[in-house]
Amino acid sequence: MGFLDNFEKGLERVVNGAFTKTFKSELQPVEISGYIRSEMDAKASIISRDRILAPNTFTVSLATPDFKRLASLGDDLIVELTEAANKHAKKQGFQFGSELLIKFREDSSLNLGQVQVHSTTVKNEIEW
Repeated sequence: MGFLDNFEKGLERVVNGAFTKTFKSELQPVEISGYIRSEMDAKASIISRDRILAPNTFTVSLATPDFKRLASLGDDLIVELTEAANKHAKKQGFQFGSELLIKFREDSSLNLGQVQVHSTTVKNEIEW
């Protein structure tokens, strides 16, 4: 990630943090989907002319109230977010090195409505 990417992410965190502190509201799944798409777009890597590799593991950090509320939706939420991410990847021409995985984690340092998404590319390990 370059300097401008880091600067943009930092600026986004500041603006989103100030906005969510001022206008407290519950986080909606469609917003999470947007954050995942943005992270995927930002971290996609051109491997060759015909292959653009996107991260396949996303960790979504949520404020405690949002985490508890969204956890009540269960696996259906993960399935819907995964389908939306796969659809976006297909539209963009992205490929994954392995199966797409979305995980949630509770982060007590975040305010209601705030979300952070971190991604990695994890390869399937082949066992002999």
